[in-house]
Amino acid sequence: MSQVSGITDFLNQAGTQFKVFDMGRRIEEIDKATFLAFEQGESPYPLPLQQQAWLGFVVWTEGKESDEQNNELIIWFLRFPLDAAGKLTNGIRDDFILRLIDKDKKGSAQDDESNPYGFKPKQEHMACFHAKAAKALTQPASSYYEHARDYFSGKPGYDQWAFVGFQGMADMCTRLDEDNNAQLLAEAIEQIPAQPFEALAQCLEHEKVDNAISQAIIAITNRELEKTDSNPNYISLCVRALSNTQNGTLLEQQLNTILSHKISTNPEVLASVSGRCWLALQNEKTIALFLEALANCSEGQEFFNLVIVDLINIPGMQDSIHKAIRSTDRSDALSKAIGELFKSFS
Repeated sequence: MSQVSGITDFLNQAGTQFKVFDMGRRIEEIDKATFLAFEQGESPYPLPLQQQAWLGFVVWTEGKESDEQNNELIIWFLRFPLDAAGKLTNGIRDDFILRLIDKDKKGSAQDDESNPYGFKPKQEHMACFHAKAAKALTQPASSYYEHARDYFSGKPGYDQWAFVGFQGMADMCTRLDEDNNAQLLAEAIEQIPAQPFEALAQCLEHEKVDNAISQAIIAITNRELEKTDSNPNYISLCVRALSNTQNGTLLEQQLNTILSHKISTNPEVLASVSGRCWLALQNEKTIALFLEALANCSEGQEFFNLVIVDLINIPGMQDSIHKAIRSTDRSDALSKAIGELFKSFS
C-alpha cells in the first residue's frame, strides 16, 4: 500500500466503502466531507464529548471475486483525544494509521487489545448503532422489529412490555418514517409504563422526533413535574427523548419549564440537558436558567467545572457561555461558581 494520509485514504486504497457515525453525544451519521476535514486537522470535531471524538465505522467490501466476500461488514469503534481547539492532531491520526498498516488486515486494529483508541459502546448504544447502520445500508430491520411494533400498537396490552427487545425499539425509532411508526409511538407514549419508556427514551434521543411525539413527551414530563415527589431520573429521560425534536423552540420552552422547577438542580437532569440539548443552550434565557441550576447542584464545584468545560468545547457554544457568565443578573451562587472555575484555569 502506498503512503496514506488518513483513515479515509487508507480505506479508499483498500478498496472498501465506509460510513462513519458519532457515538458520543448522539448516534448519527457524519457526512464524509465533514469527517475528512476533521481527520485532516482542518476542522474541529462537531460533537465532542469529554474532549474526545467517539466514532463508529461501518466498513464493507464490494465487487470481490468470491461471493463469500461480497458486502462483508467490519465494525470499528474508535475514540480519539482532541487538542485545545477540538481538532485531531496529526500525531494521533498517523499513529492509528501505522497500526492499521502494521496489522495488514482490515479490522484487526480494532480487535487488538493493545489498540489505545478502541472502545466498547454500551449495549443500548450498540443497538441504536446497528439499527442506524442497517437502515443506512438499506438492510432490513432485526427480527425484533415486528414484535416492538405490535407492542406499541397496544395489541398485547401495554403492561406486556417485559419481552420487547431493545433492538426492536431501536429499529422502530430509526424507522420513524416507515410503517406508521411515528404515529404508533405518539399514541403509545402517554400510556406505556415507566420501564418501557426508559428504553424508548434511550432510542428516541438519537432521532429527529416529530411534533406529535414531542407533544406526547411534554405531556408526560409536565405530569411528572406536577407531583410533589417528581422523579429526577424520569425527568432526565424525558429530556433525552425530547432532545432531538424537530421543533427547537418547543424544546427551549420545555427546558425553561424544567429548569425553573426545583428538580433542575439534580445532577441527572443537568447532565441530560448539557449532554443532549446543547443547541437549546444557545438560547439566552435557557442557558441563564441552566447555569443557575448548575451552580446550585448538590454535586458542587467539580461538577460545575466539568460540565462547563465539556460544553465550551462544542463548536458554536463558546459565545453563548461567555455571554451568559458575564451577565450582571447572575446570582451570588453563580458568581462564586464562575470565580472558582476561573481559578482552576490559572
